[in-house]
Amino acid sequence: MAGRLQDKAAIVTGGASGFGAGIVDCFAREGARVLVADLDEEGGRAKCETVAAAGGTAVFQRVDVTDATQVDAMVASCEEAFGAVDVLVANAGLGQRPCPLEETSEESFDLQFAVNVRGVFYCCKAVLPHFRRQGSGSIVITASGIALTPRPNLVVYGATKGAVLTFAKGLAMELAPEGFRVNALCPAAGDTPMLAEFMGGQESAEARERFVSGLPMGKLITPEDMGNAAVFLASDAEAGTITGCALPVDSGRCI
Repeated sequence: MAGRLQDKAAIVTGGASGFGAGIVDCFAREGARVLVADLDEEGGRAKCETVAAAGGTAVFQRVDVTDATQVDAMVASCEEAFGAVDVLVANAGLGQRPCPLEETSEESFDLQFAVNVRGVFYCCKAVLPHFRRQGSGSIVITASGIALTPRPNLVVYGATKGAVLTFAKGLAMELAPEGFRVNALCPAAGDTPMLAEFMGGQESAEARERFVSGLPMGKLITPEDMGNAAVFLASDAEAGTITGCALPVDSGRCI
């Protein structure tokens, strides 16, 4: 039986690890051909090998999403490899170690906005000409539950994700008349390498338990959870009239 994304050509930024890797796996399982975009070349190529071993199709491209030229080349490579650009998952992001605002450096502020906001802007802008040539396309952006319910000591990170969520909703309205959909995923703390960053740089059983206890369902979000949610939003058959959605994938955190 054909998958929900059968023969779709998809780009997943930050696809080498964490939520991005889970999205890549789920997209490939559902029949998509995936361009895995990441700064981590070793991890990205390994992810493509894992996809191929499971019978899927994936290619890797090293991309810095803060560089518009590299982003444009990434999108062109997807079209060259697969003949189309059907889905963009703008997932690449940078976390923040908790600290008060007055201790947050300008360098940290600039880097977080460069990756988390400007990177999404570049990726979305780059795919639109391809969508228009095809007459179809869908975008899924990884925002965060913190965009829905802010937290102290993560003010800058929260601001980037709030900006991304507003960006997604505004772009959804802008593109709706053309039939292009834009949606956002809003995860809570995940069982990924980024979790240690939110714990202050080093994961511990005690800190992990604090995160888990703050989630009403009592479990961290997995990469597969995010992958399944992204497949749903990218599927025209299941979500063809859903746009501008901020979908919590959060174990109940944002209730």
